[in-house]
Amino acid sequence: MNLLLKAPEGHELSEFLFSLPFNLYGKAKKTDGTLCVTRSEIQVYIKGELKDTIAFDEFEEYACEQLIGCSMMVGRVKDRNVKCICAFTQDNFIAFAELCKILNHYLTTGVLVEESDIDEPKCPKCGLPLDSFTECPYCASKVKTFSKLFGRLKKYKWAFLAAIACTVFSELLNVVSPYINQLLIDDYVWPKNQSNWVGFAVLCASMFVIIIINTFLDWANMKASFYVSLNLGQDLRQDVFSKTLDLSMSSISKKTAGDLISRVSNDANKLQSFLTDNGKSAVVRIFSLIIVTVIMFIMNWKLALLAIVPIPLVAFIIKRAYNTIQMYYGRSWRFSNAHSKLLHDALDGIRVVKTCGTEDIEIEKYRDASFKAAKASSKAEIVWYYIWPACDFLLTIGNYFVLYFGAMMILNRIPAFGTMTLGELTRFTSYVGMLYNPLRWLLQLPRQIADVSISASKVFEILEENTDVRDSSDCVDLDIKGNIEFKDVYFGYKIYNPVLKNINIKLDKGKMYGIVGHSGAGKSTMINLILRLYDVTQGSLTIDGVDIRKISQESLRSQVGVVLQETYLFEGTVLENLTYAKPDATFEEVVQAAKIAHCHEFITKLPDGYNTRVGNKGHTLSGGERQRVAIARAILHNPKIIILDEATASLDTETERQIQEGLAELCRGRTTIAIAHRLSTLSNADQLIVLDKGRLVETGTHEELMKHKGGVYYQLVMAQRKNTKMKEANIDAREDPKPEFAGAN
Repeated sequence: MNLLLKAPEGHELSEFLFSLPFNLYGKAKKTDGTLCVTRSEIQVYIKGELKDTIAFDEFEEYACEQLIGCSMMVGRVKDRNVKCICAFTQDNFIAFAELCKILNHYLTTGVLVEESDIDEPKCPKCGLPLDSFTECPYCASKVKTFSKLFGRLKKYKWAFLAAIACTVFSELLNVVSPYINQLLIDDYVWPKNQSNWVGFAVLCASMFVIIIINTFLDWANMKASFYVSLNLGQDLRQDVFSKTLDLSMSSISKKTAGDLISRVSNDANKLQSFLTDNGKSAVVRIFSLIIVTVIMFIMNWKLALLAIVPIPLVAFIIKRAYNTIQMYYGRSWRFSNAHSKLLHDALDGIRVVKTCGTEDIEIEKYRDASFKAAKASSKAEIVWYYIWPACDFLLTIGNYFVLYFGAMMILNRIPAFGTMTLGELTRFTSYVGMLYNPLRWLLQLPRQIADVSISASKVFEILEENTDVRDSSDCVDLDIKGNIEFKDVYFGYKIYNPVLKNINIKLDKGKMYGIVGHSGAGKSTMINLILRLYDVTQGSLTIDGVDIRKISQESLRSQVGVVLQETYLFEGTVLENLTYAKPDATFEEVVQAAKIAHCHEFITKLPDGYNTRVGNKGHTLSGGERQRVAIARAILHNPKIIILDEATASLDTETERQIQEGLAELCRGRTTIAIAHRLSTLSNADQLIVLDKGRLVETGTHEELMKHKGGVYYQLVMAQRKNTKMKEANIDAREDPKPEFAGAN
């Protein structure tokens, strides 16, 4: 979606912050209109002509109203009169709705958001969609990207330089070999000189020594390269993984697990290979190219010019084709990444796949994704292999020129070129081959750069991403008591669309608070703010009088125990999962926490007791058992603040009652915040916090809130009781069915 869809006639999109088309205006007349937003006002254009100008504060609220067949954007004034600004087809409803949220945010805060995060991001230079990139991989500076990449070699610079030195010395020895061949041909083979066997033997021995030295240099080169490759790859993967875990939840939520796994493994491995192989080779081959070229011009500058004639033309072709090649490799990366995401999702949700019987559907989806990835990769390779054979052929033309004119020089047919012996021609052609080999490699380097630059962009996107939630320079390690206060708190995942609005409440230490409200009211968001998974948009959240942004995240989360609605157990044993938040816990402490959570009984009945492996995500345990293990894990954590997000949702009534008793003991003296679907479980809370559409509408005990029969909490309780009675009635009807004919004997 984009909030810059169309510019009025005679105008450029760059003139406006947002610009959306509409097709109805006035008395429902069809028209070709454009609604534009600048930094100070709304402008309405009809066929390129400005028809109306609206100041932002002319209305107290902007809204989109969905009608039959069309929708309209309206402005409301204080006396509740409504003015239609424009009307449009339904396909633009969401875009206009987002625009209204941005304008309402301005009316509330005085801050105009100049970019909407629902926009489909496009490169400002080439206009192509950025997809999952934050920077266009086609227009980004390759010098900048690869300088950062090679900068990671500093840690292993001596080993890397040793590998380069070995390769350079090997190349220098290879330059000597053609000279020895020349001497053998001119002094011993061509004149058939059989009298000086000593000189012949010395030259042969020299060739043998060169081979031995090259073998040793190759061994040393491989050892140094292997050392750099392993350590560099490990560091790169570790850095990407560490930074991934350091990202805020808002950043993580925009990426899939499959995408992140691909960056940690596939992309990092590709960069590792490129750095240790191609990086070193580029240095060596450029050095070799310079040395060989200088020798060729010293030997015969005229033949040297003939040898390099095709090179500028080939370089021009490769440069012109580079963007096309990179585009195809970028497409290949996207399809490959989509293939990895699908694979991760299917395997991660294998139980859902099997229970729904959709194996064939997933297999077909995977086959389609795999085919698209293979096809995209094939196209990228085909495009390159259409270009390369022609370039390679052009390079060989220079070799033909050298052979032809060199032969003419041996026969003294071209006096202007001078004369040449057979040995010299053999030596020169060897150098031509040594010139073309690194040239072929360097000319293929753009193809590899096009491929690697995509992976480099994705890796550095993670490594350089600014974490939204991070410790301040003056953060403190606070010994938390448990007093929490929300002061004029606003929060929105999109800044112009707040989820929580003007929350003001104090939570005193040692008390239990229940947060209730309709689905989407902002209950889990409040918990996320206390955990500082997100930072408040406006206002402040304090713990013991200290702004939560001034408390180090490690200090905060080490003193907060959490049992989330979605229980997650790691692959490993029951004991390892219990001690995850407190690795140094004694076994006695573990057992005590398990008993409080009423999971000790079922754990001791497992095949290996506390050492039983729970499998992927704890699939060998039932939902209730997993929930109890998670509760025991939080108990063992011994927190100052306890957060229970539907902590007993997967438990039967009797087990829930038992755990509530254990939790009551645990929560004594600790600030406890609970969200529960069954409101009856919160009836003993010291205070209930009732949210409705992101606003705090009621507070009080269960008894106090039930006295307000028109209140939100009262309606929630009554609706839940009604649903419970209906379920019980249905169960009774199934258990005791009435006869079809009540009066029959």
